[in-house]
Amino acid sequence: MRGGKVEPEHIKSAKSLECIIRAGSGYDNIDLNTANSMGIAVANCPGKNAVAVAELTMGLILAVDRRIPENYKELLEGKWNKELYSKASGIKGKTIGIIGFGNIGKETAKRALAFEMNVLGYTQKSTITMPGVK
Repeated sequence: MRGGKVEPEHIKSAKSLECIIRAGSGYDNIDLNTANSMGIAVANCPGKNAVAVAELTMGLILAVDRRIPENYKELLEGKWNKELYSKASGIKGKTIGIIGFGNIGKETAKRALAFEMNVLGYTQKSTITMPGVK
């Protein structure tokens, strides 16, 4: 059940359930009290989707810079404004600030560095400056 909640009635109805595993980080969609009261182990897989999330992040950054959603919308309307949509500032040399420098933050930083961006990462413990920051 991706993105859904594991409610008490789901847990109670599974008579031989021994373990609930969340494919991702966090347990906020699982009723831990019910699972614990029934002796059911709960586990997760933090970081397993970090690359996919980092790639999506970079894709969205590029889409905003290149104005892809607006371009696509106008294209569907039969318009092609090459002059407007060819003007992008680009992301090379720009600075990206990443708040939360866990698995996803680190994977995003790697990809941002490949685009020659400056990377600042922040965790509750410290500020991290990646190569490329001037």
